[in-house]
Amino acid sequence: MLIVAAATITETAGQMPALVAVHFDQAGLATSFILRAKYRDYVLLFAIGLPILLVALMAASYWRATNLKVPNSDYWLAPQRISDARTFLIAHGVWLGCIFAGLMTFIHLMVLDANRHRPPVLSNQTVFVGLVALLGCMMVWIGTLMARFRRPRS
Repeated sequence: MLIVAAATITETAGQMPALVAVHFDQAGLATSFILRAKYRDYVLLFAIGLPILLVALMAASYWRATNLKVPNSDYWLAPQRISDARTFLIAHGVWLGCIFAGLMTFIHLMVLDANRHRPPVLSNQTVFVGLVALLGCMMVWIGTLMARFRRPRS
């Protein structure tokens, strides 16, 4: 996902105007602008750097943790299962990083589309679709986490 995000942002940032509209009011009208190169750098930092930082922090937190806050912790933190629980949490963190990288790529594509209009206008419908998609992804992510830590039937 990081490669897709970096490639998408790098390939499309050149299509932006010299001054990129980056902040929009409730009506979708641009209220703030920055230079294209700065915009590209910031978006790449958020789309690549923050997911890496997020995953690194989660991995560092879970790598050797013994007091994980998971459902049915008495079962899942037993010595024979704690390693699997840690591995799952780290892998699940990677999926969260992918969601975040995808979100930042989506935001970039919305800003790209908004800057194709004169004056720049951000589509509220597209923002709504993005929020619904993010909510859906987070519901699946949380549901998967909860399902993983159910106590198995004996």
